[in-house]
Parts: sequence; C-alpha cells; structure tokens
Amino acid sequence: MKKIKIILLSFFLLFPLFTKADTIKYDIDHYYINADILENGDLKVTELIVLNGNFNGYVREIAFKNSQLNEDGYVANAIYNAHDIKMLNVSAKKIDSVSFETMNDSDFNNLRLGQASNYGYLEKNVTNGRSYKMYFKANNESVAFKLEYLIKDVVVLHKDVSELYWTFIGSEYEDDIRDLQIKVNLPKMDSSDNFRIWAHGDIAGEIQPFENKYLLASIPKLDAHNAVDVRTTFDVSLLNESLVNKKTEDIALEEIIEVETERAEKQNKKRKKMKILYYSCFGISIFYLITLIIIWIYVYFKYNREYKSAFKNEYNREFIDDYNVEVVDYLINKKITSNAMSASIMNLIYKKAIQVEEIPTEKKQKEYKFILLDLEKGNETEKYLMNFLFQKVGNDDTFTTKELQDYAKGNATCEKFAVSYTAWKKKVTEDGRKQNFFEKNGKPIGISICCLLFSIFISILTSAFHIVFLLPYLNTFFSILFLFNTCFSFKRTKKGNEDYVQWMAFKKFLNDFGTFDTKELPEIALWERYMVYATVFGIADKVSKVMNVKIKEMENAGIFVGNYTPTFSDWYVFNSITNSVSNSIHSNVSAITASRANSSSSSGSGFGGGFSSGGGFGGGGGGGHGF
Repeated sequence: MKKIKIILLSFFLLFPLFTKADTIKYDIDHYYINADILENGDLKVTELIVLNGNFNGYVREIAFKNSQLNEDGYVANAIYNAHDIKMLNVSAKKIDSVSFETMNDSDFNNLRLGQASNYGYLEKNVTNGRSYKMYFKANNESVAFKLEYLIKDVVVLHKDVSELYWTFIGSEYEDDIRDLQIKVNLPKMDSSDNFRIWAHGDIAGEIQPFENKYLLASIPKLDAHNAVDVRTTFDVSLLNESLVNKKTEDIALEEIIEVETERAEKQNKKRKKMKILYYSCFGISIFYLITLIIIWIYVYFKYNREYKSAFKNEYNREFIDDYNVEVVDYLINKKITSNAMSASIMNLIYKKAIQVEEIPTEKKQKEYKFILLDLEKGNETEKYLMNFLFQKVGNDDTFTTKELQDYAKGNATCEKFAVSYTAWKKKVTEDGRKQNFFEKNGKPIGISICCLLFSIFISILTSAFHIVFLLPYLNTFFSILFLFNTCFSFKRTKKGNEDYVQWMAFKKFLNDFGTFDTKELPEIALWERYMVYATVFGIADKVSKVMNVKIKEMENAGIFVGNYTPTFSDWYVFNSITNSVSNSIHSNVSAITASRANSSSSSGSGFGGGFSSGGGFGGGGGGGHGF
C-alpha cells in the first residue's frame, strides 16, 4: 500500500486531476495581422484569427487608447494613442490551410451586426476601445475570423520623421497564440535612412524590414497576457502633411534610437542570460540522464539481481522442512494466492489433523466433508485456519465443501469470509517474513524518489524560464519508470534464493513426473505429500492424473508397493478437493470486488532583429478569448 501511495503521489506532482471536462476547448493556431499606414496617419488593419477545436465563437477587444501612457518621453507617451476605431467588416469561414493570402479569399461569410447567433456579431463599448463578439460555431474544426477596421490618427508626424508606435496584442489577451505574424506596410517605398523598425515583447520574437516597403514581426508562440507592440519610423514625405492630425515640433529620431538602444541592450542581456540558462539546463539534463542510467545499473546489480545459487541440479526431489507449504507460496510470489489455502488444507489432511470423506450426491460436482481430528497437530497459523473452517464455516467438528462455498458467497457472510481470509493471509505472510526470504528495498526506493524529485525540479526550472526542449520531461518519465521498477521489484536473500531455486527444481520434477521410469520414482508413501506441493504450485490437476497413470503402470507391471494405504482412494479425489476450496476462495474475491466496484460514488538602431523588452508601451492594445 505504501508503494502505491508513493507512485500516486509522484503522478500528482506531475499531472493535475480534472473532474469535469470543458466543452469549450480550442487553440489559436495562427494569428496574422496586416496593417496599412495611410497617408493621413490612419491605420487600416486586417486581422486573421484561426481557431481550432470546439467553440461557439470568439470575442476580440480592440483598444485605441492606452490609459497607462503619460505625456513625457518617447517610451510611454500618450501621443501614441489613437482617437477612434471604426469596424469595416467582420467575417469568418471554415478552413483547412491558412497563410497571409487567406485574407484575400472571397468566400468568407459576412457576419451581421446585432445578431447574437451563428453568422452574427455584437459590438459594444469597453474601456478605451470596443469589443466584438463573433458567433461562428465549430466542432473539432478550424475557423478563420477576419476583422477589418480603421484606427484614426495613429501616426505621429515629427519634424524629422514620421512614427508609428502601436500595440497590436495587449496584455489583456487571454489565449496563447502559436503563430503570430504582424505585417506593417508603409504608404510608399522609403529609400531614406529614416526607415527604422523595433518590436517589443517575448524574447523569441523577430522583426525584419523588407524592400524598404514593409516590416514583418513574428513569434512562434506567444503566451497569454504578453503584449506585443511594433514601432517604426519613416520619412515624412510618405505622408500627406495637411491630412495628418498628430504633429510635434520635435527632432525625434535621435532620441528614439537612444531609447530603443537602451531597451535593446537590456533585452540582449536577458537573451544572454537565457542562453546561459538554456545550455545550463540542457547540460544538467544530459548529465542527469547519464547519472540516472548509471544509478539504475548500480541499483540493479546491488539490490535487484539475484544471488547465485549453490544448487545446480535440474531436478530436486527433497523437501525443505523448515516451514509449511503455504510459506512456499510467499517465497515464490511474495504474496499469498488462493493455492496456499488449498495446499494448507491438504497438508493438514496429510498430517492427520483433518480427515476427509466424500459425501454421496447425484450432482456432477463431488462434495466432501472435513472432520477435525487433532487441532494440536498444526502450528499457530494452521490452528487459526482450522478454527475458522470448523467454528465459523462448520459446526465445530466438521464442515463441508458446500458450506465453505455458501459461506464464501452468502450475502451475510461474504465480508466475514474476506476478513478471515485476509487475516489468515497476513499470518502466512508474517510466517514468511520470519524466514528472511527477501531483502529490504527501502534504500533503492529512496534513491529513486530523490531522482524523481530532482528531475521534477529540472522540469519546473526549464518551464519557469520558458526554456523549451523535451529532454527534462523525458527524464521525469524515465524517473517514474525507475520508481516503478524499484517499488515493484524485489531481491531474495541468499537463503531465500537458495530455497527458491530448489523449490523451482522441485516443481520441475513434479511437472516432469510422467517422464520418469517407475523405478526412478520415490517410494509411493511420499506421493501424497508431493500432491500437497503440487497444489501450491498450481499443477495439482496435471500431477494427480500422472500419478493415477503411474499407479496403474506399477500394478500392471506387478511392482510391489507394500501395505501402504493412501489417505485417498483415488488421486482424482485429492484434486477435486483442491478445486472445491480454490473455487470458494475465487468466488468470494470476485463477489467482494464486484460489490465494491459498483458502490455509490463519494463526493537600438532600428534595422530589425529580436524583440526588445517591455511590450505594450505603444498606443492601443486589447485582448480576446473564445466562448
């Protein structure tokens, strides 16, 4: 039980338990944004949000104002806020594949404003922007939502350069995005040195200029609540100055570059730190895996591999008389099976502590009566068994196989049988432990738990620093296997393994009993005891048939077997009794298991490169989530 608790605890540390499945389940596989800077300083945006899974629709909140911006500097100046947003069109369609060109497809379904049902959308004002709730149901499908809107007065016209500083994904965004790409197009080609680009957000992001005409910012995976903004400067001649509403008298480019250089250096330091962490975690993971393999090998040779036995013969015909037959079951299986009780009863019959008689019946299945002869011929465990059989199942002096079966399966006595049977097994297990058959494996279990905890620590460390590679999680998986191996493996002591090898050779002898010549077989007086051990080995049926054949061969050959009178007139009787006892035990275990299973439940410079730190200082923002 302790081992099971340890393993369950290991799983709980790694995998959360869910009691209720959510029907709304989706991923954002792609998020493409195309933004055209217009000559009057407005920004025309097309968003393509691709969801895959089960959902009724999607909510996109678009902010045209960032209330956290102030009136000072070129990092968080309120001048970067827009004045309004105008939705031009909302549409959606089911898709199989997607790219930027998908925005130009003509088969999108237009969603109707004011319709709170499929193929409709609702618009409402929210703080600093508007919310759009789009209805388009999907069941394990991919759907592309397309929003086309105009943001008024986004671009700032300085004395020396024009500037766009805009947050396309705000920190309010509630979903992870697997593939985010933002394309910003200039009004015209800019051949001047004023075309500079920056982006801020996740360290994995990249931004590049193309053809002096547009820029592309991309990130392979953006976690929820991480803002992404884009900043670009370009020549003032690309705008129609008379139409632009936001103007300053500043010479801005030099100061913007200074600010962005500082932010880039800060992000590069973070990037360098992340690289050190990445290779450190990778190196630790490799070192851990190699160490785990070495420890596993060491634990196997030190704690799991069996000792070499001095017994080298193929067969063994001798009994080991240090303990009773049911203890052999514990030695072989490290647990007590139903064969042990059958064998113990047969052994008591062999010891003349119990007598058995066949009850005449017309039924196909034979019935037997057991008579108590001498309680003192058994050890403490056997006395407990006899008291249970004769006092609880029978009537003090006798019990029958039918009474045993009825007691095991009866509604009123089923649990009582299970309790007594379990108590008897514990006593046999205690007898087996006294023989010192098995070595304690507490130390390897402790080692495996330490390994598992260390692997979990490495996994948590890599996850905390957003370091993405599979090895730490594979190490955790291998550590769980190692824990399973140490918990469920056992090693016998030198004595235990020596006895085990001899008993296995004894079992092989019984299995091959029919292949021996009758002259090679031991005296017939031992055969009944052989049947006791054949019962615990689970081969009584086979051995009883072979012994009957051998007896007839000996009689036909005129071989003198002496005046020995067997306890049983027929070896088949022996096997029939064994089957009756085993069936009673099996039926009780099945009944108890079924009743419990069916019980009621309990309750810098701007020429491109990586993203800089601190996304979300541009104007705008907003979030989104499915429903």
